Amino acid sequence: MTENELYKYRGKNIRVTCIDGQVLTGFCSMVTQAMDNDPEIASIVIEPKGGGLTEIMLPEIQSITVE
Repeated sequence: MTENELYKYRGKNIRVTCIDGQVLTGFCSMVTQAMDNDPEIASIVIEPKGGGLTEIMLPEIQSITVE
């Protein structure tokens, strides 16, 4: 998956499967490009149904599906 591919999930309810097997679901509220992050790695932020925010870095993502 590339940084540019992350943008198609912004504003949608998604299911993210991480490389460690963890599965997170929620609303993708933000995509941060690598040059705006420290370290310079792209990420997405999801809002799980239970509340709060979770940032997932691009190298941690195995797959994303729209729900």
